[in-house]
Amino acid sequence: MGERPLSPGTTAWVGALFSLMGLAILLVALRIIPTDEAKLHAPHWVVGAAGLMFFLAGIAILTGPPPGTPEAARTTWRTFLLGLGIVGALAAIFNWVAFGPGPRSFGGGISIPFVSVSGPQSERSGRVAFGVAAVAIDAFAMWMILRGLRDLLGRGQ
Repeated sequence: MGERPLSPGTTAWVGALFSLMGLAILLVALRIIPTDEAKLHAPHWVVGAAGLMFFLAGIAILTGPPPGTPEAARTTWRTFLLGLGIVGALAAIFNWVAFGPGPRSFGGGISIPFVSVSGPQSERSGRVAFGVAAVAIDAFAMWMILRGLRDLLGRGQ
């Protein structure tokens, strides 16, 4: 089955929703929207990175070319910088969870049809899982930088 792209109106709504959600999270991180500090289990910069990731994703959705067009297939400075911001924010969050100072609390579970088991996990297992993911995201970010610059600077031919 072929892909069915979102209508322009739906794309605009999705992009706006992501951008507004990210902006709200950024405003909490910047202490412009007050919140109970006890409910934040991460430093403000980590919360801000999460908000930035959603905000930039919304901007990418709102400003991106329609799928299937030649413009959608090529790297531009806009797509490079937006993608780098999104992946960089994600990498920062995962690296902080895995390698940052302070205690962490993790939970996990498994579900199969008709059975579900969940519970707390050790800090070590959580940090290891996030560490493996952080290294993978870091490697992807490096690949993105190298590939993006190669494409943008014309060495991809």
